[in-house]
Amino acid sequence: IAMIPEITADNALLVSNLYANLGGMYRVNGKLELAKENMEQAIRIIEEYGLAYYHDSIVQITNYAVLLTDMGQPDIGLSALRKLCRVIREYNSDTGLDYANVQEAMGGIRLTMGEIQQATSHFQKAMEIYETVFEFEPDMIEAKKQDLLGTYAQAGVYLGKQISQKMK
Repeated sequence: IAMIPEITADNALLVSNLYANLGGMYRVNGKLELAKENMEQAIRIIEEYGLAYYHDSIVQITNYAVLLTDMGQPDIGLSALRKLCRVIREYNSDTGLDYANVQEAMGGIRLTMGEIQQATSHFQKAMEIYETVFEFEPDMIEAKKQDLLGTYAQAGVYLGKQISQKMK
């Protein structure tokens, strides 16, 4: 990042990816505040240059929302994803994999918040898209169904840990 003298329209997506990747590395290493700072810098660049509808940007914003959830700020993460859904619908489509992936992320966040009904609604929207996109790949559809079912189990473990920590 330091080797790039200035951010321009020509390199903005690259620079935002570098910041997002750096944020991801900090997240993996448990340095959540540094992860958040770098991911926010990536998103500032995305917004400044109007790049939110690019696939890479969608992934970056989704990862940021998940990080915020990990940091105890799921409402802010959901807000970012709702805004992202509007951008995807406006510039791309609400029938593609990017939209499905965001819906799936929103479902996961809702589950960690204990909002099962809302989570299920997001997962159903995602699954409808997966079933259309992977119409001729039944193995992919089944794998996605299993992934989503596994998310419920993971959320149960997460919620259980949260409750037990509050009881200590």
